[in-house]
Amino acid sequence: MVLSAVLLAAGITLMLVVHILVVLWVLRRGMTARVAEHAEEDAGLTAEELGVLPCHDFKEGGAGECAVCLEAFMAGDRCMVLPRCEHGFHAECVGSWLRKSRLCPICRAEVAGAVAAEVVVEVAAA
Repeated sequence: MVLSAVLLAAGITLMLVVHILVVLWVLRRGMTARVAEHAEEDAGLTAEELGVLPCHDFKEGGAGECAVCLEAFMAGDRCMVLPRCEHGFHAECVGSWLRKSRLCPICRAEVAGAVAAEVVVEVAAA
């Protein structure tokens, strides 16, 4: 009778350990996949992709501030508006951001897809 109780306890313990190991393996595998997905998604833009983005000089009388450096736009500042989400930044500030990440610093919309579409349109027009 005592042997049965010991074997039952050992079996339950073994099943619990195996269950915990499987759960940890699944969580680790999912985490690795997510990290790889985000690393690929978050790679920065190339110099060519950055060069395609529209820039303009800020006009006097406009309002707003750059979300990267948090400084107000001044007349004559070189600004960039991202094509998909239309958020505006100082060109230099968002350029340094976009060399590290393909995503808008405000809304996390992907900039690269819009850039690629513009490059295709320019090539087709040429």
